[in-house]
Amino acid sequence: MKRLSLLLLGAGLLLSCRKEDILIIATDQAGSLTELRRQNGPVVQTFTFNLNEAQVLRTTGKATLRFPANAFRLPNGALATGQAQLRVKEVYNVAGMVLADMPTTTAWGQLLQSGGEFSIQAWQGSTRLRMAASAQASSAMLTLESPVPAGLDTARTMTLWQQASSPGPASSNDSIGWVPVGTSPVPIIPASPVNFYRAMIPLDSISWWNIDQLLAPGPGTLVYVEVPQAAETKVYLRPVGVNGLARLYAPPGSLRWSGYMPLGFPMVAVVLQSRNDRLFFGTQALTVQANMVVQPQLEELPEAEILRRIRLL
Repeated sequence: MKRLSLLLLGAGLLLSCRKEDILIIATDQAGSLTELRRQNGPVVQTFTFNLNEAQVLRTTGKATLRFPANAFRLPNGALATGQAQLRVKEVYNVAGMVLADMPTTTAWGQLLQSGGEFSIQAWQGSTRLRMAASAQASSAMLTLESPVPAGLDTARTMTLWQQASSPGPASSNDSIGWVPVGTSPVPIIPASPVNFYRAMIPLDSISWWNIDQLLAPGPGTLVYVEVPQAAETKVYLRPVGVNGLARLYAPPGSLRWSGYMPLGFPMVAVVLQSRNDRLFFGTQALTVQANMVVQPQLEELPEAEILRRIRLL
């Protein structure tokens, strides 16, 4: 099996580092969910730029990133000079959310509809850079212009969200959620051939950003998904017709995963497992009812077939 080793970027940072400040180095590991995501999840796009020049950078997903000259500082507060790298990941659909393990639920368990998830980091060698306070205090922040995903309901207002650093709504050490960045709406800019969002982003210690809207509020209930024992398990609920994804959680040692979902909403339960270096996948359509329990039938499948089915979600 492959093994993962974690290298902290900088000595003495064990107690203060965040997940995004950790470099993950993977070796050969067949039949692992971690390896499945590493090989097929959103790639890191790297842009090398001169810090003393204003920049306009375009991603493979057709997003545009703009920021001014002299916008970044070193950890000690000094202005960063010379060259640096901007590292970007972008996720626009449910398949990307599954492969990135980046669901769209708030830190309080509410479902969100996403207009795009983005990891944006600035580095100079092994040093993480932050935007200068003077840039964050003005309109000269990093501007993200991203295409509106196909089929997305644009009738409701989208706002900017950031990844929470505290645990999510259930007992899981690796849980995450989204918290709003103020209340200012993210405008839609008409363009051809597709419209795009324009968001102003301060690059501080939070690196994942999400252009989102809450689903219509209403009564909810716990939904339970039971799965077999496995070395690795991921359980999601995909709301039908919504560009979003909920990740379920289970107490340590439990085979019953749960999440709080809106009553009457059509969803698809999605289960990924790794057992003895073999990959298993299963789905089950459902309409949310009070305290319902589902047990999706899992199949051992080759990686290529699992990827094909994920991309059909």
